[in-house]
Amino acid sequence: MTITVRFFAALREKVGVAVVRVESGPASDLAQLLAMLRGRLGQEAFSALSAANVRIAVNKEFIEGGCALHDGDEVAFMPPITGG
Repeated sequence: MTITVRFFAALREKVGVAVVRVESGPASDLAQLLAMLRGRLGQEAFSALSAANVRIAVNKEFIEGGCALHDGDEVAFMPPITGG
C-alpha cells in the first residue's frame, strides 16, 4: 500500500522535502510509518517529526495517539502555528 506523507512549514525545511510516498505492507499503523520515516529521513528529521508539539493529521483530520493506516491515506506533519 502507498501512503503519502506531507511536511509543512519548518518541518518541510528540516526534512528537506514537502512530500514523500511510503510503500508499506498490508497492515500498517502510525508507529510503523514513523519507524519507516526514521530509517528513510534520518535521526535529525525524525526527532523534529516526533517532537511533542508537532500535530499529525490523517486524511485532513487531526489525531491524538496512534491509528491504523490504509492504502491511499495522507499523513501530514505540522509544527505549532505561531503568530505575531
